[in-house]
Amino acid sequence: MNRNGQLAILMLFLVAIVLVITTLVSFYSFENSFSSKSVFVSKILSGISFGNEYFVNRAILIADETIRSNSADLKGKFREVAISKNLMVQSPAGNFFKKIGDGGFYFAKETDDLYKLKIEGLFIQASSGNNIGRRDFDMCLLFGKNGNYLKEIANSEVYKVHCNKK
Repeated sequence: MNRNGQLAILMLFLVAIVLVITTLVSFYSFENSFSSKSVFVSKILSGISFGNEYFVNRAILIADETIRSNSADLKGKFREVAISKNLMVQSPAGNFFKKIGDGGFYFAKETDDLYKLKIEGLFIQASSGNNIGRRDFDMCLLFGKNGNYLKEIANSEVYKVHCNKK
């Protein structure tokens, strides 16, 4: 009788047992912590989303008040109104009010019934635990002669021409 094959089958069986035990130990020791990690990511994403909405709405509010003031110096008036509307919130962090304070924006009357606000190089930063998320973007908003934000033309040719979008 040839017993050389029985040794190989016995070794295969022992290796399979070791692999099964290793797999069971790794399953048992897994912490199932995907939910805690997703909470951090969710907080960061919601913070950035809130920051985006916050800064856009602040810009709309400030531009509306500036246009309604009928000031000759739109940029100076925009800056003045922005300073009064800055609530100094810590979160979301961003450079929106710093850009305005430094004069790093464009706000002017483009046509008789169209005003343009353009701020380049903005960022929003949110953190949760040791994780930090950041969104860099440029803001370009168009307003009517009464100070109303022209949201309905945001994807139109008028917007593309005035905000240099392709």
